[in-house]
Amino acid sequence: MRFTSIRQKASLSIFAISLVAFFMVGIGWQSMRVSEASLSEFESETLPEISTSLTLAEGVAQLAAIAPYTAGSGRPFQLQTESERIHRRILELRGVADSLTDSVFQRDIDERLDDLQTTLEELVALVREELYLREDSLAQQFRIRQLPLNEDNSAMVNSQQGLVWLLQLLESPSLVPESMLKNLKLSEQNEQVASIADDLLMAHRRLNQIQERKNYLLISIRAKSEQLSKQVSDFVGGLQKKVSRQRQDVSSFVDRGQNWIIGISVFLLLGLTRLYWYSQRMTKDLGVVTNDMEQLSLGRVDSKHTGIRRNDEIGTLADTFEVFRRDALRRLEVTAELSEQKRLLETIFDNMNDGLSVFSAKGTLVAWNSGYQKLFDLLDDDLSVGMSIDEVQTLINRGQHKNLNLENQQVHMEEVNVSRHLRFQRFERHFDSGKIIEFRSKPMPEGGFVTLYTDLTERKSVESQLRQAQKMEMLGQLTGGVAHDFNNLLAAIMGNLQMLSDSRPQTSDQARYIERALVVSEKSSNLVQRLLAFSRRQQLFPVPIAIDDLIEGMLDLVEYSVGSHIIVESELQCPGVVSLIDPSQLENALLNLSLNSASAMPDGGRLAFSTKLCTLPGSDVPAIRIRVEDSGEGISEEVIGRIFEPFFTTKPVGKGSGLGLSMIYGFVKQSGGEIKVTSEKGKWTRVCLFLPQQISPIDLVERDNDTQQETILLPEHSLVWLVEDDEEVCRVMREQLEKMGFMVQSFECAEAVMRGLNKAMVPDAIVSDVNLSGAMSGVELAHNIRLQSHSFTGPILLMSGLPKDELKQKYQLKDEDLFISKPFTIKELSGIFQVKHEIVTNITKKD
Repeated sequence: MRFTSIRQKASLSIFAISLVAFFMVGIGWQSMRVSEASLSEFESETLPEISTSLTLAEGVAQLAAIAPYTAGSGRPFQLQTESERIHRRILELRGVADSLTDSVFQRDIDERLDDLQTTLEELVALVREELYLREDSLAQQFRIRQLPLNEDNSAMVNSQQGLVWLLQLLESPSLVPESMLKNLKLSEQNEQVASIADDLLMAHRRLNQIQERKNYLLISIRAKSEQLSKQVSDFVGGLQKKVSRQRQDVSSFVDRGQNWIIGISVFLLLGLTRLYWYSQRMTKDLGVVTNDMEQLSLGRVDSKHTGIRRNDEIGTLADTFEVFRRDALRRLEVTAELSEQKRLLETIFDNMNDGLSVFSAKGTLVAWNSGYQKLFDLLDDDLSVGMSIDEVQTLINRGQHKNLNLENQQVHMEEVNVSRHLRFQRFERHFDSGKIIEFRSKPMPEGGFVTLYTDLTERKSVESQLRQAQKMEMLGQLTGGVAHDFNNLLAAIMGNLQMLSDSRPQTSDQARYIERALVVSEKSSNLVQRLLAFSRRQQLFPVPIAIDDLIEGMLDLVEYSVGSHIIVESELQCPGVVSLIDPSQLENALLNLSLNSASAMPDGGRLAFSTKLCTLPGSDVPAIRIRVEDSGEGISEEVIGRIFEPFFTTKPVGKGSGLGLSMIYGFVKQSGGEIKVTSEKGKWTRVCLFLPQQISPIDLVERDNDTQQETILLPEHSLVWLVEDDEEVCRVMREQLEKMGFMVQSFECAEAVMRGLNKAMVPDAIVSDVNLSGAMSGVELAHNIRLQSHSFTGPILLMSGLPKDELKQKYQLKDEDLFISKPFTIKELSGIFQVKHEIVTNITKKD
């Protein structure tokens, strides 16, 4: 079968249609030439003549309108202006008339313009003469005013009155009646008056003549203007008839052109119909192929074979598409898998919490994520693909910082940038603002490297706080255990010293030595209490107290303690706000802080106390913030992290124990609060105590059971069982009880006491330590004795170096249990156990 190209078919069709179109264009072009020629002739001959004629008629009408204004001129300069205006208008009209192409009509117009100009010039001359006459009348009026009066005054007055009437006649002829003129003649008795009268009458007659002539000339000008306008109108009408004939000729030619165009259009319509039929068949086949291609591009792979059989390009396209379809199906499957992986990678890339950047082997920026911009506070316009690593590092190096490796050694970015392309690199950037960012770079196989950036600021802060908390907790446990052991030692030492103090005879030197040893023991006991305070094991006696009132009440003591060279200020903003706190411990804490501030201001300064409502740091618990601020030397960063450690002090040896701030720290923590210390070296130090508010009212329980012990009367030579696992403490207490008049039997553990109670021998009282070497504590011993049916009903006194609150939590000590804190004196012990018939006293337990 012979192959027929679509291009050939389309070319033949387009060629045929082009011929028809060119033929139609030729006809239209010829018609336009004829029309253009006609219009050109119309414009060159007719329109200028009509326009010129109309302009001429309009100018003549304007001259006719100017004439009355010229005739009514009342001043010479006004007449001059109107005369020049008429002359200028005449020249303009002559210029317009000269542009006329019709010579006959032009000569006729020139003659009429000459006649009109002559009439207007005559009108101007008459108006000028009229103005001169009126000026003469003004001069005559002056002469009339200068006439002298003679003996016949009445006659002269009548003459002058007549002259005045003549002047009025000249100015307004209608205002002076004819009878006045007759009377004027009868009164002419003076020659001068007669002369003036004759002149005025002559002027009157001339003015009348001028007025009549002016009226005539105005009528003549109007008539000539109308004649000229009529002549112009007739001329314009002739031109319009000529234009009408020209229009008929053009219309006839256009009608012939339209007939040709209709015939050609029919032929063109047939050609277009044939082309439309062929294009419909072609586009239908193309539509089938296009639809299959579109379905394939949308991923719909279930389309069937097109089934087109043609011997042209469309047939070739259909066969080619079938091959392409099979290949595209395979590509779509691969593309779908790649797209899914790409979406997954983009999602991971954009939603990473860490920053990420990729640099090429040439050291230019390839890619980055939003986390990278957030970490270094970069805007969208700051980064662009292709930036060098030096430009990028200039952006991310803003702010003072230092780069440290895992060994906390300084690293240099020049060396790191080179090593990044070769091996794994890891280091941290520490900004002076406190921000810490970890860099982890790894080389890529094809060159370049990828870096992951992690913000370690919060984690490092939490780790630091955790380490500090663990250290303080460890120190607290250590000091608590040491304090407990020291209490046992002090109990033995103080007991022996008291018994030695009570022994006789003593020399004065012996008594002095014993007194010194007791004073040192008392100081040691206070030191142990401070250790217990730091370990949060001291015994507190909290009561609701108004913080502002407490601070205001101790300001005098603070001023006395710090000295007159330091100004003490206060800004208390929490009136009536109450906190459940041990007031004596709070006073000791504030006084201790004041003395520390005074030590930091040897040359004087300012010490300020302030209170403010707030919440506990890191929570929403209502609290009161007590701030103690001084203008002293400040604390360095290296020291401020260790100020709460026991026995740590910056004072010289012998000037401080290093337990003051440790005690405050333990007291605040034990009270449920927080403490923060900030300072700027050489300028100021600020200590903030955060104590929880007491919002809801509480029922206060009288603490007589805590502060006072009821005296227990025992018979003389009563049997007391002493339960103590420390041999030295047991020996001292045994001797103290025996000295008080009791018989003592000692035990090392609670289990031995329970076995002894099962026998017949029953003591009158039991004194037991809480922390014993056996499995059972002293508290459990007391509770078990009360619960079991034993014959023993006497008192059980518990003793311990631990605070009572800790014993309640750890050993379930009850409020009704009889308790005494170690170390205690024999006087305190005798205040609890007394032999019958002695005076009963209430001894307050030592804090």
